[in-house]
Amino acid sequence: MTELIDLIKRNARVAVLIVVAVVLIVVTFMFYSSSQSAADQKATVDKQLNSARTSLVTAQNQYDVAKLQAQQASLTSTTSFPASFPTVEFGAYLAAAADKYAVEINVVTPKSPAGTETLGGKSYFRYDTVVQVTGTYDAMNSFLLYLEGGPFQTLRIQGATFTPTSGTFTLSMLTLS
Repeated sequence: MTELIDLIKRNARVAVLIVVAVVLIVVTFMFYSSSQSAADQKATVDKQLNSARTSLVTAQNQYDVAKLQAQQASLTSTTSFPASFPTVEFGAYLAAAADKYAVEINVVTPKSPAGTETLGGKSYFRYDTVVQVTGTYDAMNSFLLYLEGGPFQTLRIQGATFTPTSGTFTLSMLTLS
């Protein structure tokens, strides 16, 4: 053992250089491994940042206050009971429905207010319009379904009589009195 100590004392510089080299190798390995984990963490954070930005843009488009207010305004602007009988809009709606379902409207006979109806303690004017149409049975049926599902929420179909090629029915609509 003393021989080894004597050898180290004689070659002290070499021993110090070996120790320094080992320490540098260990320190380099530690810095390299920590820089790798930092690069991995940076990549993970960048991916999360991009995901958060995408989610934010989607949420901004979905919950845009101006768009939501415009949609709300369009919903509240159409009342269930119109203030007056919409003759122009109603006629255009009938004509568009007839074109869409290949039904020919032969006669449209609007009547003056046919009377009043009371719903929920309120009185409403009732307007009746007699419509005569021709077409196939399926086309007339689709035409009536389209009319019932349209924008006129108080529209009712009454007194419908049909043959395989023609039909007559009364459209009733309630308006504010």
